Amino acid sequence: MRAAVDGYVLAPTVTRRLISAFADRDPPRGEEARERLVVLTPRERLVVARVARGLSNGEIARELAMSEATVKAHVSRSLAKLCLANRVQAAILVHDAEI
Repeated sequence: MRAAVDGYVLAPTVTRRLISAFADRDPPRGEEARERLVVLTPRERLVVARVARGLSNGEIARELAMSEATVKAHVSRSLAKLCLANRVQAAILVHDAEI
């Protein structure tokens, strides 16, 4: 359970397989997905794009030179703004938006 709290929810290989499986469905695509992402701040978009790459909070923090607590806050706020339940849904949305 601690791993999930720290952002290690899924291995990148599992994330890629899930994205592939859901990408064939009919979620918002392209322009629709990009329009959903406009509610995010530029920094939140950077964080969510890295979540979509399967990075952990620690990896995102190191890559963007911010604390893990800040990354967690950005992820939580982004999921709330986008009305998403988890990182996988965020990854699928970013994949659909092609950002």
